[in-house]
Amino acid sequence: MNKRLKGNLQIIFKGFIIGSSMSVPGVSGGTMAILLGIYDKLISSISNFLKDIKANLLFLIKFCIGAAVGIGSLAFVIKWLLESFPIPVSFFFLGAVIGGIPALFKKTKETPLKFSSGIYFLIGLILVIFIGFIPIGNFSINSGSGFTYLFMLLITGITIALALVLPGISTSHMLLVLGMYDALIVAITEFDIVYIGILGISTLVGIFLITKPIEWTMYKFPHQTYCMIIGFVLGSTTEIFRDKIIPAIPMDADFVWWITSALISTLTFLLGYVGIISLSRYSND
Repeated sequence: MNKRLKGNLQIIFKGFIIGSSMSVPGVSGGTMAILLGIYDKLISSISNFLKDIKANLLFLIKFCIGAAVGIGSLAFVIKWLLESFPIPVSFFFLGAVIGGIPALFKKTKETPLKFSSGIYFLIGLILVIFIGFIPIGNFSINSGSGFTYLFMLLITGITIALALVLPGISTSHMLLVLGMYDALIVAITEFDIVYIGILGISTLVGIFLITKPIEWTMYKFPHQTYCMIIGFVLGSTTEIFRDKIIPAIPMDADFVWWITSALISTLTFLLGYVGIISLSRYSND
């Protein structure tokens, strides 16, 4: 009984961390799920949902409870910390991302690296960096009516699902690119049930459509897939540097500021690194 309770609490806690980290630029839900060792289980539970409805449903409910609590509570704290102390907090998440790389490398299931391993890594790295540089506001799907508008909401939901499932792709950035970020915030604050419902259903449909091919790829080509995922994860760190660290450096920063910031950032980086390594030991995969 104690073992089962411990396992349930671990699932909820990991969901909590993933939910709370989704507001951090460059740290996607998929990235955190992989670093915490719960990604494979999530993909399997969704893609094989009908094979064992009770077990998969219970797992997803426990995970979603943790994620919902994380989004509704700690996400706001993390957002405030990022706004108040952008450099140290950003380095904490950088440490967490780097700390998860050894666990990802083990999943390649092939110790000797090949030339092709580097190719797959570069594909993942370049793809995520490219997505991060897509200008925001190029599309606008935040207003309208009729069938066309509802259809665009459906497409948006599937796009959000892609960002949620694939590691290294920031959901918040994709919402900004689609011009949906502000509209979604307004819909939540004004309890626009129709808007949120359509977007939620389309996102759910997108997740079920995407997870099966991802699971097949991870099973059939584990080495290639995880080499690409490592590229995804490392590529996502560029967004943290571009959007949080570099803009927070004062134009008139003096020697004392640089030394102090370097010491504090090194400390927070190590905390993130050690923290994710400690958590990854309790993998559910």
